[in-house]
Amino acid sequence: MQFISRITEALDQEQILKDLTEGVISPFDLAILFVTPWQPYDPNELYQMLARCINIKHFLCCTCAGIIGTEREIEGRPAASLSLAKLPGVSINPFYLNQVQLEGLHSPDSLYNFFEIYPNESPSFLVLPDPYAIDTNRFLEILNQAYKGATIIGGLVSAASGPQENILIIDGQVYQEGLMGVVLNGPVKIETVVSQGCRPFGPTFIVTKAKENIVHELAGQPFYKVLEGVLKAGTDYDRHLAREAVFLGIAINEYQQEFKRGGFLIRPLMAIDLANGAGAIGDYINVGQTVQFHLRDAKTAKEDLHGLLKLQKTKTAQTPQGALVFSCNGRGLEFFKEHNHDIRIIQHHLGPVPAAGFFCAGEIGPIAGTNFLHGFTNSMALFYAK
Repeated sequence: MQFISRITEALDQEQILKDLTEGVISPFDLAILFVTPWQPYDPNELYQMLARCINIKHFLCCTCAGIIGTEREIEGRPAASLSLAKLPGVSINPFYLNQVQLEGLHSPDSLYNFFEIYPNESPSFLVLPDPYAIDTNRFLEILNQAYKGATIIGGLVSAASGPQENILIIDGQVYQEGLMGVVLNGPVKIETVVSQGCRPFGPTFIVTKAKENIVHELAGQPFYKVLEGVLKAGTDYDRHLAREAVFLGIAINEYQQEFKRGGFLIRPLMAIDLANGAGAIGDYINVGQTVQFHLRDAKTAKEDLHGLLKLQKTKTAQTPQGALVFSCNGRGLEFFKEHNHDIRIIQHHLGPVPAAGFFCAGEIGPIAGTNFLHGFTNSMALFYAK
C-alpha cells in the first residue's frame, strides 16, 4: 500500500502539472483531486490533464473553498491538492447519487443492490456530497441502518454559493449536484478521528419535554431557565464565549457511567423563545436523552484536536500510510490566527504521513460508532495496512 500527496499554488498550467505529477510512477488504484474554482484551476481541464498523464483506475475530483496538503493549508487562493493511492487487493467501487435516486433507496436490500456490497464484507465509505441538492442526513441515516458500524467519512464540497455551482467528477463523469464517493473493502484498515472542537460546561441534564428540534424542558425546568443557571455558575470566560454561541451536546450512549468529551454529538443552539423558555437546536431530540451544554473557542478546538490525536497514536502504534482531512471552512487562519493549524498538529502526532483534503461546508464522520454530518469539525480518515 502506498499513498502520495501533492499540492500546488502555481499559476502556469505546465508548472501545475509538474508540481502534481513529477516523479510519480503509475499505475494507481485511486486518485482524489481537490481543486479551487479559480483560474487557472479549471477543475475539468485539470482533471483531464492528470487523467492523461497518470494511469489511474478510479479518479474523483471536487471543487473546494480551501485546500489541505501534507504540510500546508491554502485558503482564499487558487490551489489544488492531489492524493494518489495504490491499494493492492482492495475493492474500490465508485458511486454517484442524485436526490431522486436517494429517495428510491428506502430499504437495506435496495442499498445492498445499489452498492453491490453487504455488511459482512465490512465496507468503508468515502463520501463527497454537494450541499445544495442532496439530503446528506437522509443518506447517512439509511447507511447507518443498513451497514451498522461501517465507517462513513468525507465532507461537503464547498466552492459554491448556490446550487449548480460546485463540480463533482467521478471517472470522467461530470456533475453539478448530488453525491459521489467510493466504497472500500479488503486489506486496508481505516481509522477515523473526529474533532468537534467543543468543551462541556455545567452538569448533564435529562430532556423531560421536547418535540422535533425544540427542547422545552431539562430536568423538569424550562430550557432557558436551566441555561441561565449554568451560565450563572460558570466563569466570566464561559459567559463571554456564550455570547458568541452556545451548543448542546447530545449523549451518544445513554448507558455510560460517566460522560466525557467525545461522547456527545454537538449541535448548535439556534434560537430561544423567551415567552415559553424553549430552545431550538440543530437536530431532532427525544425525551429521555442526556444532554450537556458546550462552548467553543480556538483554545478548546486546539486542545480537542491534540487530545484526540494523542489518543489515536497511543491506540495504534503504526504510522498511517495516508490521510484524508476534511476540515470545516470556519476553522483555518481566521479562527486560529495561525497558518496550517490542523495539518501541523496532525503531522506532529501521526506524521510524517502523506495527506490531502479541503475546507468543507460540513464534515462527515463517526461519533461512538454512528456516522453524522457535523459543523466546525475536523474529520479525518487514516489509512493503515492490515
